[in-house]
Amino acid sequence: MNDKQQKMGILVELMRALVDQFRPAFSRRAAFENFRTAITGFLIADETKAVTDLVRYLDYPGDVDALYERLIKFFRASSYSVETLLPVWLGIVARLDSLLRIGGHVLLAGDGIKIPKSGKHMAAVKKMHQQSESASKREYVMGHMYGTIGALVGDARGKAFYLPIETTIQDGCAVIESWKDPSAEPRSHVVRMMEGFGRCMDEMGKVVFALDRYFFTLPAIRHIAAANAREKAKGSGKSMVMVCKARRNAVGYHRAPPESDPHKRGPKHKKGEAVKVESLFELKEKEFVRKEMFIYGRMKEVEYYCTDLLWGLGEYVPIRFVLVKIDGMRSILTCTSDEFTPEQIITILAFRWKVEQHVKDAKYAVGTFSSHFWSFETPRLDRFRRKGAGDPLASITDERRRRLIIGNFDAFGRMAMMGNIAQGILQILAIEADRIGYEQTKYLRTRSQRVMSEDTVNWELRKEIKPGIAYAWVHPIPALIERPAAS
Repeated sequence: MNDKQQKMGILVELMRALVDQFRPAFSRRAAFENFRTAITGFLIADETKAVTDLVRYLDYPGDVDALYERLIKFFRASSYSVETLLPVWLGIVARLDSLLRIGGHVLLAGDGIKIPKSGKHMAAVKKMHQQSESASKREYVMGHMYGTIGALVGDARGKAFYLPIETTIQDGCAVIESWKDPSAEPRSHVVRMMEGFGRCMDEMGKVVFALDRYFFTLPAIRHIAAANAREKAKGSGKSMVMVCKARRNAVGYHRAPPESDPHKRGPKHKKGEAVKVESLFELKEKEFVRKEMFIYGRMKEVEYYCTDLLWGLGEYVPIRFVLVKIDGMRSILTCTSDEFTPEQIITILAFRWKVEQHVKDAKYAVGTFSSHFWSFETPRLDRFRRKGAGDPLASITDERRRRLIIGNFDAFGRMAMMGNIAQGILQILAIEADRIGYEQTKYLRTRSQRVMSEDTVNWELRKEIKPGIAYAWVHPIPALIERPAAS
């Protein structure tokens, strides 16, 4: 065995160790072995055609149809759920030495993702409006609205990955979730994202997350303030901070001036003079600081002006605004904490574009959103349903139909969760391969950085695993197919 084979053996053992940590998430051994097979398929598949490719690239010598049917049932199984997989995966990510930190906070990012789906009997499919400057995209599409949350890992000045932690359907599912938990209250996409970042805070401690301007809302800021107040009362030292862009029409307020007569009757002033934040680009032009910063993978000249204002009509929350000029463009950045410097805020938000790269890789390299689960029990999709019309699911009272529709809905979430795990494992292996000096066999594109991409790791694993390691890796599965599933 040569040096390269030994290093590949190290990577395969690391992959095995990561996957084996998920055993407690499954109530049955058979379900866990199916999980190992599905993850292996994600890691080595060259195409993204959902369960079909998970089976095709295993080169299973037995009854392929039986393996396919077993995996289809596995995604609807009752022996596990996203709620049991997520704590294990979050714990693995929280223990990584390669997590990026800024100002002592773990750097996270998130966004909403609209995935077109054309199935007529798929749960939670709805009409969505998409804003895009591309003429090739339609204004309205039918599909799923996902929310993704992940951590930045790697090297801040080299190869950094967006490692996905959780990706869940967050819109069009209110009725289904009320079936699962009648006491649950409907939550907006923004609040669901804040809850996800709260789970990350519980595991990682201090976190700061980058989002786009859509999330700069009072519900988000209220949730952050409430979570920080709870942790402060506990004395845990945990906290969460949001960094995002603001809309161009944002209005801030100076702090209220001191009262000239402290004994004056009536309520105290909550705010001072209003300020149109965008107007500060002209009013404070001479006070902008010019600096060379390493962002977006290169050194760039940045001009910025920082000011602390109150924001939010009626609540007047302290927000740090950073006005930025870069490459002839203007942006207004915001931060819910004053402990971050303007340079740190600019750097944090510059990492948010990694989410866009993740979505591309999740779609075309891993197949996270390639699932096409359906059920005839789901009401046929009405593409012309009027706005404000009731959800057809609300009229379903039969428990059997509800159970099958819930299984269809859960299958999408489980597929996305396993795609997250597989993509994260590929990224962890890429960082480990660089650490041990593994030399890749070929380049899938012009080599720009030392650390391999997910595509390249996928190719290396497929080349090494398919000839021989795969049979040892998924050996329990053929035996399970031949006999009834054991508990």
